[in-house]
Order: sequence, then structure tokens, then C-alpha cells
Amino acid sequence: MLKDVVSNTDPNFQYLIPHAQYNLGMAAFMGYGMKQNDELAEHYWLLAGKEGDPDGSIAAQSQLGMFYTRRDTKDTKKAFYWHYFAAQNGSLESKGALGVMYYRGVGTSPDKELAFKNLCEASEQGSLFAQGNLVVYYYESRLFTRAAHCAWSVAQTESLEEAAEKSGCLLEFVRRGVGLGCFYYARCLHTGKGVQKNEAEAQKYFSKAVLVCPETAVELNQKLKNDEL
Repeated sequence: MLKDVVSNTDPNFQYLIPHAQYNLGMAAFMGYGMKQNDELAEHYWLLAGKEGDPDGSIAAQSQLGMFYTRRDTKDTKKAFYWHYFAAQNGSLESKGALGVMYYRGVGTSPDKELAFKNLCEASEQGSLFAQGNLVVYYYESRLFTRAAHCAWSVAQTESLEEAAEKSGCLLEFVRRGVGLGCFYYARCLHTGKGVQKNEAEAQKYFSKAVLVCPETAVELNQKLKNDEL
């Protein structure tokens, strides 16, 4: 049915084509209804993305940004390109990702001002991923009171599924953001930075970080061991 939509020549239905192409790309990427095929997924998403045009599929533009950050298909300049246009066109995931890319200098030159701007804008629109990374920004800038306050707010999230549905963001991005919030709030509690020291509460939030997003917790725990946090 999606292929029928893509091949439709009726001008009244042309606006549907990028969305069908996006979903065909997802089907190829996930192996739903066809054999899993990264190249075919990329092909359909590139068609759907329309070189960043607002009339293209914004979901496809954002998905391409994520696709080019994967280990097997990594191209950080392409990732930045697609996240940039997706963010301009309204993608919360991409706006948050763009903030991180500007902050770390991934696929572009580092720019803390643009990083802060994008993270703040996405946070205000409800992106927990952006809020979690804003915590990192504050913490690494030694603004510990702001970091602790923002981290506490993110760490109070209970239902990740509800948060994803409410914001329209991907569950994986919500998990990462809340994981960051929990871990950094635990770190603030453990060290007494920006908040009164409380080791019992710190352990509670360390545990929650592991439960919410084990990958993030493992990565940050390694940074602790290396005295990088």
C-alpha cells in the first residue's frame, strides 16, 4: 500500500508521498514486511527528506541525522546537515541533538552559544533529552546550582512512555535524557555540589539512572572512574 502511494501521480495526493517514503524507509530499516536493508532505508529517507525542504518528511530528516551517527553508517557531517534542517523544520529530537553536536563539535565547529540556544529552546518545548544535556552543559560549566535544579526536575520523570507521548519524542531519547538527569543529580547529591550533600539520596538516583538507561549510566560511571566527571 505504501508503494502504491509513492507511485501515485495524482497531484492532489503528492503531499502524502514523503510520509509514505519515510515509512517505507522505516520498514526497510526494521525489517518489517521486507528484508532488513540499511541502504534501502537510507534511499527512501533521502527521497522523503527532500534535501531539508519543509515540505519533505521532517521525521525522515531527523531519522537521517540519527542514521548517520550509528557506528555502521557514521558520517558526522551528514548527521549535522540533517539534524540542522530537521531542527529548523520543527523536530524536537533534532534540535536537542543539534545542541549536543554544537557543544561537542561533532560534524561542525564547537559553538557553546549555539549549543546553549538549541538546548534551551528544545527544553522549553518539552524535550527531556535536551533537558538532560542542558544539565551536562551547566555541570561542565561549573554552574552546579543550576545543574542540580535542572537535574532534579528531569529525574522526577516517572513514566517514560507518557513523557514520550506527551512531547512527541522518541522513547529512546527520553530514556537518555532522564538517565542523564538522574545520574548528574546523584553526583550533585554525592559531592554536595549545588545541593546539600545526601549520600542516601545519591544512591537512590544512581540506581534510578541504571534502571532508566543502563548504557548512559555505564558510560558516566566510567567517566567517574577516570576522574572526568
